[in-house]
Amino acid sequence: MLEWSQLGQAHADAARQLAEEIVRGQISFILEPGGYLIVNQRRYLHGREALQDGQEKIAAPGRRLFLRAPADASLAA
Repeated sequence: MLEWSQLGQAHADAARQLAEEIVRGQISFILEPGGYLIVNQRRYLHGREALQDGQEKIAAPGRRLFLRAPADASLAA
């Protein structure tokens, strides 16, 4: 994205440095079947890596499933 953006070189350099810092602090793990992860998206940056080849051969109940709370949902008790 930086190659075709309208940002000046200083902004592009800052964006590259930020990206490098994010990757440097990255933690990766694999969830086991049936496992789940709850993330506070206001506090943590998260991502998902691409699925491996052959995912289309996995029956629907065994595929990865993502659920998202509504934007107005509160986690406060």
